[in-house]
Amino acid sequence: MKNNFWFIVACVLVFFVGYNMNDAAVSLPKYKVAVIDVPEVLSHSSEIQDLKRAQDKEMEELNTLISKAQNELINEHDRSKLLQKEAEYRKQIAAKKDTIDKEYNSKIAKINDDIKVVISQEAKKSHYNLVLPTGIVITGGDDITENVVKHIK
Repeated sequence: MKNNFWFIVACVLVFFVGYNMNDAAVSLPKYKVAVIDVPEVLSHSSEIQDLKRAQDKEMEELNTLISKAQNELINEHDRSKLLQKEAEYRKQIAAKKDTIDKEYNSKIAKINDDIKVVISQEAKKSHYNLVLPTGIVITGGDDITENVVKHIK
């Protein structure tokens, strides 16, 4: 009889512990997950398009400088002048390329930050807890790409 009593108490305890654990699991907050097609968003960004056009123009100017340097160096017959001009053109080309790279990186960082702000605002507005790029998600999540594209410049 005593063994049955302790068996029943143990069963009741196990039941209550299991019930409480289930209750805690059910009461955890639900997460809403959104996905976004980042390349699609970038392709609709007018700032990205403007940056590409500016970058193409800068690269064209750099290529013109390189062509000018090549033509001038080919026509130089004095070895010391050739080395001097070559060193000067290398400096000019390296400085121009460095300037282009720095401008591009700062502009792309600003555009990236602007797009992140739009994504964050859209996620908060729609009560999403997490936004992931579609490239890493196999299945699930609500696609918010179109909503973000409407709000970017």
